Amino acid sequence: MMKLETYYNVYPWHANHFGSLHGGIYMNWLIDTAGMLMSGISRGNYLLASVDYIYLFKPGKVGDVIRIIAEPLASWESSVEIKVKACIKRDNKEELGALGLTTYVAVDENNRPRPLPIKIGTNEEANKRKEKRLERKKKDAEDNEDLLPGMSFGRSYIRTIYPEHGFMNGILYAGKMYTMLDEALAIVAKLYSKGNVFTASAGYANFLTPVRIGDILEIQGAIEYTGNTSLDVGAKVFAINHYTGEKRLVTRTVFSFVAIDENGKPKPINKITPATEKEKRIFDERLKEREERIKLSKNIQESESCS
Repeated sequence: MMKLETYYNVYPWHANHFGSLHGGIYMNWLIDTAGMLMSGISRGNYLLASVDYIYLFKPGKVGDVIRIIAEPLASWESSVEIKVKACIKRDNKEELGALGLTTYVAVDENNRPRPLPIKIGTNEEANKRKEKRLERKKKDAEDNEDLLPGMSFGRSYIRTIYPEHGFMNGILYAGKMYTMLDEALAIVAKLYSKGNVFTASAGYANFLTPVRIGDILEIQGAIEYTGNTSLDVGAKVFAINHYTGEKRLVTRTVFSFVAIDENGKPKPINKITPATEKEKRIFDERLKEREERIKLSKNIQESESCS
């Protein structure tokens, strides 16, 4: 089975203000490597269609070398499911640093799906994962209301998308979007916890419509779960055409953070008691997802290695 490996050196400008590799850059590198593999498989333009999850198990530090490995798990008519993991090299040893499961789709010059020139094949487990993605995508598409009303704590992050953020087909590059998402949602987490936070994971995301160069990107982030030291920040991402005022839902996702003190150790945070029916429903959903996320995280760390 084909694989692709890339190597990244963690320089000071990749680190946050407390010395760890910025979570958004970490995710950007994962998406970048998976995208390069997809480029070879699709032999042309492609888009990130969905992310099942991205776990950041261990933070990179300045001076570390990060080896990222992407491999396809299954393919269908136009799409490919790709697993991507990061291994951190320290003192001639490698540790599993991160792992994500993504799906890309081959597109033509009009960003419409096109048949793949290379077939990877599929299996029962991959088909089940695909069905779950389609179910989540349908649910997401039906809920295009703003996130912030009815939530106790949240903020909006708004910026224009310039050519420097774009891909060859005139849309926002997915890795850049994840860097922006991590920055925006970490700000919400920092303001709420009154301190620093470490990005632990990014939940599923289905990309319903592309963000084009020139669009205004709005990320609405709100606290959707609070634990003893951890918190989930949900996001709804919108693309706004400033000429027409049209506002399109791009995706819905959840990032998990751990609040840390000045020594980089987890610190307690205040808990939110849901104040509205909307907030209670979302908190209940996140609690269920959290249990599943922790179980999956443990399974991955037990089964995956860097050898």
